[in-house]
Amino acid sequence: MIVKLDRYLLQSCLGLFGGLTMLALALLLLERLIRIIDIVSGSNDTVVAASLMVANLVPHYLDLALPGAFLIAMIITIDRLSRSGEIVALMAAGVSLYRIVTPYLGLAIILAVVSLFISGFLQPLSRYNYRQVVYDLQNESVVTAFQERKFVQLKDRIVWTDHVDGSKRNLGQTFILETEPDGARHFLTGQTGELNEMGDGTIIISLNNGAGGTVGGADESGSNHTVSYGQLSWPMPTPDGDFRKRGQDERELVLPELVAASKGASDAAIDPVVANASFHDRVSRAAILPILPLIGVILGLNLGRTPRSGGIAIGILLLLSVQKILEYGLALAERGAVPAWAGFWPVVLVLAVAALFMFRRLAHGHILFGPGRVRRRWKSLPAKRVSDTTQI
Repeated sequence: MIVKLDRYLLQSCLGLFGGLTMLALALLLLERLIRIIDIVSGSNDTVVAASLMVANLVPHYLDLALPGAFLIAMIITIDRLSRSGEIVALMAAGVSLYRIVTPYLGLAIILAVVSLFISGFLQPLSRYNYRQVVYDLQNESVVTAFQERKFVQLKDRIVWTDHVDGSKRNLGQTFILETEPDGARHFLTGQTGELNEMGDGTIIISLNNGAGGTVGGADESGSNHTVSYGQLSWPMPTPDGDFRKRGQDERELVLPELVAASKGASDAAIDPVVANASFHDRVSRAAILPILPLIGVILGLNLGRTPRSGGIAIGILLLLSVQKILEYGLALAERGAVPAWAGFWPVVLVLAVAALFMFRRLAHGHILFGPGRVRRRWKSLPAKRVSDTTQI
């Protein structure tokens, strides 16, 4: 009976949890689709490039989707079991609320381990791979930088053209802005343009019937210079080679590397304070997951005569509030304003204590935020209903 009960309770939640996770993941990925389309539009293999970018984004968004999907699935599941009278019948048969929530706690612990693995190992590697794909696409060829009616950053230059033909060699009206280290800006315009590749791989842009000039610079006393021309050739920047090594950003470090960096024993040029804050941030977010089943029962349980509503909205607001508080704690910890642990673990502890207190109150028959008790309802169920429930 115990194994059947656990299986029944988990089955009532797992399908909903899986569906909500996929829905949340799809909605979060939609936010990046426009940027992905812009990046891959000039690639020679658009489908492969876009697939690689989406695949490397999945761990990041999956880690964001898990807590919300799990909490909403818990609230809906408990609400359904309450409205059908199954939870009340189980309690009347001697199955406590502690026992009912046990399989969900086991599932939450497994999800916490999965979340820690995603944020601690998969996400840093996929973040670096995503940036590498973007770098390769942006430096694949200077030719791909020219896209119709779009400003494109190409190293220290910004390029724009109103037309690109099928060969991507002939351009319409074109504008190029180059910024020097001293702040000087060189601009070129042309009614038409052409891209020509030299024997050494250098790309030369030829602009026709345009103008150019220099604005600003370190010597502000100098006058600005402009010039008109019939035709002008200008070399475009070439790719720098392979992408940098992983580890210049703390978000690209896996958990063991973060621990080493926080102790100053890593080759990565990461501030130990920042590395320590990032480590506590990832672990504390995973530690919140085992608390969610208690919150789900609190917000989804309906034992009174009038069913309550609004549990899902309250749950979402609660998760968003915790998320913002943790983000603020991360900012304080990275600046060294508070110890790394103080930016996260007090929030987790307060949430756990509050959830456990309210859950215990429900489990012992009290109505939350009131003096009443609901134990009488559990004992007044017909015997036939109780015996039917024990066969689950």
